[in-house]
Amino acid sequence: MAHHHHPRNICIILLISLAAALPALAQDGVRNLRATKTRSDSISIRWDPSPGSSGYGYYVYIGSARGDTNDPVGGTNGTSYTIKGLRPDTTYRITVVVAGNPGLGQSVITVRTAEKRKDKTPTRYMPAPVTCPHLPPRVVVTGHVVNTQCQMVGEVVIAWQPALMKRGFIDAVDVWNYINGGLEVCFHSPGWLVFLDAAYSPRIAMELQPTYRDGMTCGEIDRAGTVVLLESPPSSDPAPPPAQATLPVFESIPLHDCQVKLEETLFLRSEPAGEIIGLVWLNSEVSAFEINGYWYKVEFEGQTGYISRYYRRVLRGGCG
Repeated sequence: MAHHHHPRNICIILLISLAAALPALAQDGVRNLRATKTRSDSISIRWDPSPGSSGYGYYVYIGSARGDTNDPVGGTNGTSYTIKGLRPDTTYRITVVVAGNPGLGQSVITVRTAEKRKDKTPTRYMPAPVTCPHLPPRVVVTGHVVNTQCQMVGEVVIAWQPALMKRGFIDAVDVWNYINGGLEVCFHSPGWLVFLDAAYSPRIAMELQPTYRDGMTCGEIDRAGTVVLLESPPSSDPAPPPAQATLPVFESIPLHDCQVKLEETLFLRSEPAGEIIGLVWLNSEVSAFEINGYWYKVEFEGQTGYISRYYRRVLRGGCG
C-alpha cells in the first residue's frame, strides 16, 4: 500500500529540523578559537571573524580549568588577544564571546602555559681584570693579589679637606676589592703620604709613615682606601711627626635576627678598623649581632670580630 506524504506534514518536519539546528548555529558565533603562542606567563589566542558580530567586538574571559571561575580580562575589536600575568605550567579555561550580542554564542578552549624556563648554561667564572701591575710608571704597587684592584685618581679625593689641599696635591692611587695585609704603594716622587680609609664615609684621612728608598716615597696599607702623595713641607719647617687621625666613636647597638650574605671576601678585625684576625669569605652567610658605626660584630668559624657593613646583602631581619 503506497504512503503519500501530506505537504503540511513535510513543512512541520522541516520546521522541527530547523528549530533543532538553531542552538548549534547560535553556539557557532566565535569560530575556530585556538592558542597561537604560549609562554610561561602569557597565552596568545586567535579566532575567525563571526558572521553578525560586525560592530560589536569581543570579550575575553579566563578561569580555572575546572570552570569554577570565569573572570573578564579584556575586550578587542580584532580577532586576537594576548592574556598576560599568568602562572607558569598552569591550565586555564579561556572563553571568547561576541560583545553586545551574546546570542551569537561563545567559544571555549583550555590551554596550559609553558614551564618556566630554566637556564642550564653553567655560569662561567670570569676573574676580575688585573689592574695593579698596569699603573703608570710613576707609581708601583706591590703585595697585591689576583683580585686586588688599583686606579689612579685626581685631587678631587681631597677637595673636601682644606687642610690637605693646602699641603699641595701631587698624586693618588685608589686600592680596593681584596687586599691582603702588607700591600705597599710607592710613588717616584718625594712627599708625604696620607691614607683615606674606605671603611668610613666620608673617608677619614690619616698620615702614613713614609719609607724613602731609591728615590721613591712608599707607604704600607692593610685595607681598602686611597693613598695620597702630598708635597713636602718647606725645608725651614720641621718635619711634622706622623699622626693618626682620631677615629669617631660609635655606640654599639644590638641586632636581633640579622642574617647577611657577603658579596666580597672581608677582613675579620679584632675591633672596628682594628687588627686583622682572619677572613670571612665571599658568599658566606653570617649572623650580625651588633652594629658599631660602619661595622658589624659577627662570629665566623669560631672567631668573633668585626666586618665592614658594606659589600653585603641582607637575607633576614633588621640589619641597620
